[in-house]
Amino acid sequence: MNTSNFLYRALAALALATAALHAPAAVVFYTSEADYLAAVGATRTYIDFAGSPGAVVSGGSFSPDLTFGSCTDSSAPGTCGTTVLHNSNAITDLGGSAAPNGVASLAWRFDIPDVFAFAFHYISGEVDAVAVVQPGATISQLIDTTAANGFIGLVSDTAFYGGIGVNAVFAGGIGNDRYFIDDFRINAPGATVPEPGALALAGLGLVALALGRRRAGTRAAPAADQATVASPQ
Repeated sequence: MNTSNFLYRALAALALATAALHAPAAVVFYTSEADYLAAVGATRTYIDFAGSPGAVVSGGSFSPDLTFGSCTDSSAPGTCGTTVLHNSNAITDLGGSAAPNGVASLAWRFDIPDVFAFAFHYISGEVDAVAVVQPGATISQLIDTTAANGFIGLVSDTAFYGGIGVNAVFAGGIGNDRYFIDDFRINAPGATVPEPGALALAGLGLVALALGRRRAGTRAAPAADQATVASPQ
């Protein structure tokens, strides 16, 4: 292999590795609770929101593993607070004059670092999407959930930090549809999926392997020449 071809292949492998590091997480969306549970591991956290106090409560009072909140703008994680309305064995938003027609969105932030699968039921209203939130209050992906009918399950190849349930909008754009969340669960991941970081390391490994082979070939060439000279005619 000439030097230009070798460098081209090495740079291509590095480019693939870099792209893997910065690629969006691969997220699988489930509308069937049975299919979701069959795909993931054991339930680590389960919240049924039992009770009907009809009161504003801390979003961290249900589990030490995550905190719920209410967002006046589902596209802006910075508008999310850390309190929710707990009523009818479920939770919902706090509303607010800054939210469309006074209906806000629910959000959640995981307080444990290794959440790869979570799911929940929703009732009363519709959830059109789940915004995947990253540290720094940025949205990395918007998962379309319009196909769901009361259940949403998400599984990722990288850990989730948090999310926002984006409300459906009434016909004519007159305002948000209010929904309630129930039966929120965090599950252990199912089949192991390589993370982008691991894929990047694999790409770098290919470059190192190519370098090693090239050097080995360079060292082996003089020995081959000597054997040719020493062989009988």
